Amino acid sequence: MNLLHMSAAECKLFMDHLYNVCVPKHLTAFDLSQDEDKNSFRLGNTVLDTLLHGGLQSGTLTEFAGSAGAGKTQWCLYLAVLAVTPKKHRSRNITAIYIDTESAFRPERIVEIISSKYPELTSNISKYLSMINLYQPKTISSLNDILESLEVIAVEKDVGVVIVDSVASLARKEIMCDSSQSIIARTNQLASWAAKLKCIAQQLNICVVVTNQVTTRLVKEAPQVTEEMQGVDGEEDELNTGSRERTFSYHVIPALGNTWTHCVTTRLILQFTNSEVRQLTIAKSPVAPFATFHYTIDKEGIFIQDCERFYSYSGSDPGLHQIKVQKGFIV
Repeated sequence: MNLLHMSAAECKLFMDHLYNVCVPKHLTAFDLSQDEDKNSFRLGNTVLDTLLHGGLQSGTLTEFAGSAGAGKTQWCLYLAVLAVTPKKHRSRNITAIYIDTESAFRPERIVEIISSKYPELTSNISKYLSMINLYQPKTISSLNDILESLEVIAVEKDVGVVIVDSVASLARKEIMCDSSQSIIARTNQLASWAAKLKCIAQQLNICVVVTNQVTTRLVKEAPQVTEEMQGVDGEEDELNTGSRERTFSYHVIPALGNTWTHCVTTRLILQFTNSEVRQLTIAKSPVAPFATFHYTIDKEGIFIQDCERFYSYSGSDPGLHQIKVQKGFIV
């Protein structure tokens, strides 16, 4: 009290204030459900948004994983437009931070989506373009610098969504997994990025979206028993010394490994069904079942179809989910 020149009553008020600042505030389950409904980031399809309990959840890390051409960047551009354009359920206008590590961002595509989906906003397109804050890091070091200052930038610019397209690009380009040390280095770097992004999402209660690439996984299949190994009754003959034929196959799965899979809150997998229609799969979510939706990419961005949906609460391992890739060329 002497040091602070305060009375006992003033010191108690000061201690109470410090306690409220330092100790995490508790929420009831009802409070959390109300916040999720208000702060979720809707994707524009009623059924999909309902399954995700309002859309992409604020305060979490959502990943779109898919092969080249599946539409990862198109989803990012579409989400950026949804973020900055006015919405009835949103009380204020928000801005977006778009971190483009692959130089794939195209402002003319943003203009096309806004002009086609919201023709009434055409006269103010420059305003909405200025609400998307673009960063294009070329190295891991530059991306680290951006993430270090990201929380301050997000607060200053009233950001509602952070988009990173893609988180895999720089890690796979600069850290080649040709030794155990490099594998550990890449895993640690990815874990560091995930921790920073999730911290920003939780502290500011905003939605963070990242894209991920794919890789191939060699899978052993069950050994095939040849005819000379079969017994008289069709069962395997213990006296026969024939050999088994063991086969292998390659499966396409999300990249970056199992550790990264645990870092993301929600994993949405994008894959091909044919040259025009693609499929979105909810492969990992704390609130939604395993589900699939068909979508197309058009001048209005992303159109999610209401038909041919599939739901299941059994699901599959989100880190080993097989992804359908494009075969041949799209004419």
